[in-house]
Order: sequence, then C-alpha cells, then structure tokens
Amino acid sequence: MKSPTAKQRKNYAKYLTESEEIVSAFGIGDKYFWINASVFFPLSFILVGMPFLLKVLHLKHSKTYILTNRRLLIKDGVFNISLTSAPFNKITHITVKDKFLPRISYGIGDLIIHTAASGSLPVEIVLEKVQDPLEVKNLIEDLIVKERHITVPQQQGLVKKF
Repeated sequence: MKSPTAKQRKNYAKYLTESEEIVSAFGIGDKYFWINASVFFPLSFILVGMPFLLKVLHLKHSKTYILTNRRLLIKDGVFNISLTSAPFNKITHITVKDKFLPRISYGIGDLIIHTAASGSLPVEIVLEKVQDPLEVKNLIEDLIVKERHITVPQQQGLVKKF
C-alpha cells in the first residue's frame, strides 16, 4: 500500500478527528478501472452514436437524386417511396447554400431548385447534403440549356438542327 499524498491528506482531513491520521488512501483497483473503462468507453459512444449512425445510413439509402436529359427526379424512402419530378422547363433558377463547416468538413452543400408553379406561389425543391454542389448546379444548368435549346426551338420550328 502506498502512503497518502499531501493532496489526499488535505482533501480527506475534514473527515478525521483530531487524533486520527491517514495511513493509506485508495479506491478501486487501477487494473479493474482501466479494463472496464476500455470496454465501456467505446460502448458508450456506440450506444449514444447509434441513432446518429442510423440516421446517416437511412439518409444515404433513402434519398437519391436522378438527373435525366429532361428532368430532375428525387426518390425518397426505402419502404414507402415517394418520387418527385421537376421538368427542366419548369425550373426558374437554382440557389446553392454552401455553409462553411459542411463545405470544409465534407465538401457538401444544399441546392434549392426554384420552379414555376401552376398556382401563384413558386415551389422550392431542396437537394440536401449534395457532394460538390456547384458542380451539380452547373450540370443542371447545362442540362436545362440543352433541353430548352433542343425542344423549344424545334417545336416552334425556329432553329435548324446542326
């Protein structure tokens, strides 16, 4: 057994009577502590982190953004699937939300696709956590230009094919 340190003597002095002195001060064994800590410390992260991990896995497998030559499709869900379609001729403009920490940490951002609605209010479609959002925005804009250049002028008979 080790002799008590000066700090232990000071901390525990309030528990002693006038004629008492500390011979030894100890707690649970170091080996017991470190073995259990090495097992339960990672488990605590697993238990606490599990909901976050499941959320990320669900998001990865449930959201798919599909670009065709005519429209943007968004598949959402694993068991119950919803499909959203935005034809390129209805997209008015695209906003990129490129926040600092997600951009620096993961290289991701959000795209907001603004569409012309059939009613009085425009509709916004949000593409969340997209890798390289500026590249995706430019790709969508290129596809929009190609779609409008090919379909609209040909339908009106104003432009010849090259």
